[in-house]
Amino acid sequence: MAHMSVSGRPLVHIPALEAIANDRHPLVVVQKSAQIGATQLLVHSALWATSTGYAGRGNVLFLMPTQSQMDDFAQSRVDRAIQESDHLSKIVRPEPPARRGADSRRLKFIGNGHLYMRGSDSQRQVSGVDADIVMLDEFDQMADGVFELALKRIASSRAGQIILTSTPRYPETGINGLYLQSDRRRYHIPCPDCGVEQPLEWESNVDLESACIVCRRCRRPMNTSLRGRWIAEKPGNSEMHGYQINRLYSPWVDIPAMIAASESSTPAGQQEFMNSDLGAVYTQPGSGLTTDDLDSCRREYSMSNYAGQRCDMGVDVGVNFHVVIRESTLMKYKQNDNTDTRNSGGSRRLWYAGTIRDVSELEDLIERFNIVTCVIDALPETRITSALARKYPNVWVAYYSRRTGGTEKKQSSYEAPRSLHMNRAEAIDTAFQLFRDRKTELPTNAKFLGGSVRRGSGAYYRQLLSPQRTLEQDANGNWSPRWISSSSEDHFAHAEVYAAQANQVSAGQMYSLSIQWNPSGSSWIDSDDNSVLNPASGAKRSRWLY
Repeated sequence: MAHMSVSGRPLVHIPALEAIANDRHPLVVVQKSAQIGATQLLVHSALWATSTGYAGRGNVLFLMPTQSQMDDFAQSRVDRAIQESDHLSKIVRPEPPARRGADSRRLKFIGNGHLYMRGSDSQRQVSGVDADIVMLDEFDQMADGVFELALKRIASSRAGQIILTSTPRYPETGINGLYLQSDRRRYHIPCPDCGVEQPLEWESNVDLESACIVCRRCRRPMNTSLRGRWIAEKPGNSEMHGYQINRLYSPWVDIPAMIAASESSTPAGQQEFMNSDLGAVYTQPGSGLTTDDLDSCRREYSMSNYAGQRCDMGVDVGVNFHVVIRESTLMKYKQNDNTDTRNSGGSRRLWYAGTIRDVSELEDLIERFNIVTCVIDALPETRITSALARKYPNVWVAYYSRRTGGTEKKQSSYEAPRSLHMNRAEAIDTAFQLFRDRKTELPTNAKFLGGSVRRGSGAYYRQLLSPQRTLEQDANGNWSPRWISSSSEDHFAHAEVYAAQANQVSAGQMYSLSIQWNPSGSSWIDSDDNSVLNPASGAKRSRWLY
């Protein structure tokens, strides 16, 4: 990049990017704003690696979110960079644009190396590449599993490296989640007047009246072209090198335009400013759970300590069943002619969080954990969930189907089982607030629940962090809340939503649990008259209704 020219003029680049270009750590993460030059950095790093035969082969896999994006990018950016370089033009085979068709956009032979340009939306085209360096540009727009796929692509390299860059979208997920796990480097430049080294930040370094970048201490103008140094906020973390850089470092920065963007009155405008201009995540109040929220719910107990307490169950249905079982609260029930209020108003302790494959395992859990109420996702396995609800009087099927607030309860009939029709945003709000209020308890080892432990946390933690609350504007200009997931893996989050709904059902039952399960007879008994209920026929089922 230092010797590159564009249309006969030297290529202007940010000094802070040089350290990133020279970083040979196996895993480099760059959380950035838009239009900072990071993509151009990847292009030149890829061309350098292929032309010099990096790691003995010089094979580079360059990924963008979609293949169509990559095809356009290859012609507009990569081919141009080759043509602007006398050295590269001589060693590329053949020189663009002599080669036509899709292959010229997706594979370059440069010296002895190969540059593969692929979209992350086609795992088939990605999985066949053995690379020395894998570059993932705009990582937050890619599908789940791409990072793990990239790790496999460098398995045969003598000095494999993965470089991820992206404008962040949501807190603690995607590029921001990786950056928070890294050594968290920020670029400090010295003030030309007082000499204080400092990272450039919007609140501390931008004078809104004069529309310029100033020193946070002496308030005199900063020279942002001065060379600085990257300083790690977590220097002991050697797992990955993380860099965060925003548009204030750019030689092309337009401060008045950034000030105008910062004054947006809409949530969407505020999020765009934080993400694209500052390279930072935008967090609305109640936007989503954080790792701190979950850690604060952890208590000194183990799920193996379960001793028969009455519980509620939430089940999210997909390829597998994701199940959450919590101790039931806010309820009274009869036992030996006495009213037991053991859990009334207390915290809901987690006793099970796992994934099972078939409905027989669900039935085993219903009996094993003394389930008062189970709420199970009705879709997509409607036949299976309806059959389960007909068999067990304490099972409700759930639909995210209400546009208005609250939850509509529909009683069972011969054709349809008991069902809950919920406002999706409101139901998730309710469940997540229980975590923030510390009314849900997690065991000591909660961070590793759910299996598939990656980068220090299991699927349970990761999936609870996935949903993020945003505001969307309708055709009439009205704003309404909507929960979206930063990844497709959010099953345990919805299982917790259903478990919270199950607890509300338990709390609202009119019968005070005069109906109890008789394990020896595999039947439900009305303790008022010791009669046996037949769930299949619906006999006396009215006792289970609101």
